[in-house]
Amino acid sequence: MSLFFFYFFAAILIAACLSVVLARHPLYNVLSLVVAIFALSCLFVLLEAYFVGMVLLLVYAGAVLVFFLFVVMCLNLNALPLMQPAQKQLQWFGALGGLMFAGTFLLAMKSFLAARAMGPSSIRGTIEAVGKILFTNYLLPFELTSLLLLVAVFGIVSLAQGALSTGKER
Repeated sequence: MSLFFFYFFAAILIAACLSVVLARHPLYNVLSLVVAIFALSCLFVLLEAYFVGMVLLLVYAGAVLVFFLFVVMCLNLNALPLMQPAQKQLQWFGALGGLMFAGTFLLAMKSFLAARAMGPSSIRGTIEAVGKILFTNYLLPFELTSLLLLVAVFGIVSLAQGALSTGKER
């Protein structure tokens, strides 16, 4: 039965991630990302990492992505036309993002193989285990993620203020 639920939520996760990348409307991108986060949270619960699953669900799907959804709806980003010269720059940024994804994937595979060699943990998924790992081994990435979210919020606010100061309704 557990294997059925794994494949079920994995299929939902793959479909939602493809929808995030392939959807043309920004509103659908964010809604698909909420579904992807929910499916990923369910997979963590199936792996008995209850704390990680619930934090993922509550913090990201419940707060951050709903905030982004609100901002996308307020800005009406589908009204912004893409200019031809900007598309060339976007291709370079897309290629750079693809290279960064490939590098991250290789590092994740290396970490997975190292963790597999260590064997199962007796306290996996608990608050104590997550706290020890997060604030010892991964303190710098944790702080950089919080800084990245702060910069994203500042960018969203500046976009909204720019739209309000020009008097354009989108």
